[in-house]
Amino acid sequence: MDNRLLIIEPNLRSFNNHYAEFVRVLGMHADRTAIAVMAHPDADTILASMAGVSVSLNEPRVGRLAAEWRTIARSVWQRIPFLVLTADGRHGAAVSVASLFGGSPPERASLYFHKTPSGVRDRLFGLLAARARRHALALAPTETIAGSLRRAGWRRVHCIPYPVLAPAEAPIPVLFRQVMMAGVARLNKGLDLIVALAKQWKSEGQSIPLFVQISKKHAVRHGHREVALVEALVASGYSNLTVDEQAPDRVEYVNRFRGALVLAPYERERFAEAVSGIVLDALLHGAPVIATRGTWAGLQVERFNAGVTIEKRTPEALAIAIDTVLSDWSGYSERACEAARQLAHEHDPRHLINVVRAEKQ
Repeated sequence: MDNRLLIIEPNLRSFNNHYAEFVRVLGMHADRTAIAVMAHPDADTILASMAGVSVSLNEPRVGRLAAEWRTIARSVWQRIPFLVLTADGRHGAAVSVASLFGGSPPERASLYFHKTPSGVRDRLFGLLAARARRHALALAPTETIAGSLRRAGWRRVHCIPYPVLAPAEAPIPVLFRQVMMAGVARLNKGLDLIVALAKQWKSEGQSIPLFVQISKKHAVRHGHREVALVEALVASGYSNLTVDEQAPDRVEYVNRFRGALVLAPYERERFAEAVSGIVLDALLHGAPVIATRGTWAGLQVERFNAGVTIEKRTPEALAIAIDTVLSDWSGYSERACEAARQLAHEHDPRHLINVVRAEKQ
């Protein structure tokens, strides 16, 4: 039995993203599987500190010409079991072309699709992906995405909820502490609504604590409008507003959910099927959530009645939803803690490890 598993994720560079957490939780539950990770060299020290994980130092390393695609090709040719952590249409094509030239079917290739590969580029590369669809293992975090892969012709499809590490002890309800937008606030995640909410609360003389994680550096990469919104939030004058530009370590990140009401008024079009690591972490730590109806986050909130969903993404709707949760904080908090127990089981990292291990024999 081949106990190796090569994880390919060139975008993994620091602790402060969900790629690193994905790898970390898999390593902690790897058991007999020897996990090596092909990532950016900046992540070598991070990966070396993780239990059950080693750094793949094989050339070409990330930063070299076509490193990801050459690594996929070599893995297919040498029949090395591998998992592409964030797959799209290009990866199906790369696996297929490598298999075509190597002669053997890519049965040890696993591709994790975080969203449906439905863009123009995905469709074009899909023309080259026939062998991957026939032989490779396609993984998806939701049944919606898994169904779309099956309809596209993928034969070996499994729905594996996003693997996460649940708290060592199940959360219990605590007193309300703050309304929070966890993760870096972005326009498509409702930054404009948060700015308007802060201004509204200032005019009303509210005293509800509001915590927002921001990054001016991140905002610059996303355009002038996002920069202006970050500046407007800081200048809103709401006395109970706390903004933090420092990316928290894991311990601080988790602590922020204690007693928090988490805001996730994400754009419906962008986040309809996308799993939100922030919302998942919030519920796993017993924090109620306000989310947009029609998104993955909204579906989880409605499923457990662990918060409120909003149809219209407006500051007024957000304020009403906040008032609704705060008026029955104990009830919503208790249901969020109940959700934590169910989600911890569903998102157990061992599900992914076991499927990949069984399918690559």
